[in-house]
Amino acid sequence: MISVLLVEDDRDLCAEISAFLSGAGFSVCVAGTIREADARLARPYDLLVLDINLPDGDGLSFCRQARRYIRSGIVMCTGRGERELRIASLRDGADAYLVKPVDPEELEATLLSVHRRLQGNPTPLASGMLPQPWYLDGERRLLTAPNGGTFLLNVGETRFLAALFGDPGRHARKDDLVVLLAGDEPDYSAHRLEAMVSRLRSKAQSRCGLRLPVVSDYGRGYTFTEYARLL
Repeated sequence: MISVLLVEDDRDLCAEISAFLSGAGFSVCVAGTIREADARLARPYDLLVLDINLPDGDGLSFCRQARRYIRSGIVMCTGRGERELRIASLRDGADAYLVKPVDPEELEATLLSVHRRLQGNPTPLASGMLPQPWYLDGERRLLTAPNGGTFLLNVGETRFLAALFGDPGRHARKDDLVVLLAGDEPDYSAHRLEAMVSRLRSKAQSRCGLRLPVVSDYGRGYTFTEYARLL
């Protein structure tokens, strides 16, 4: 049986699609937010059906990050039909793009088509699961580790991590980070940035028992190397 994770915040539409796909022989699990989808993806699914406008974030960003960890088929199903968004979704890891209102039979056919294509890939379907993320709550200045440990941040630490969490895996230049953190302090330096990162790493290790996955790029900048979500 083909397993599907349906990520859709419209409860009526979610129930309608779930009932149709279940009746068509799919095993369907649902999530109404990105955070719920993160939790559901602690187990593998063959296919994801993903909306873009979700209550706690952008489905396209979620697609891009999830694609780094899972090989499940991803079908975007959204009310937004702009050409640029279709192209961006396919470039960022989606296998198909459907615009609401979508015919349930068209959705079923699309899912079967994506599944067939992935079965022809020598890499097994759904062999990867989405790791539990690091969560940054910027408003509360709270960092939550994948093991559930938490600790509070100061303003500078929050700004620094928010810059990295905005697109995990991408390199952030040290010069840009210094400008971001300087604010009203014109004498803010790269040395102070390095000291702050060192303190952050120590906090994560002592409060959560985990290494903070912030990697320095030979003095040129920093990268957050694990799955992360900005709340």
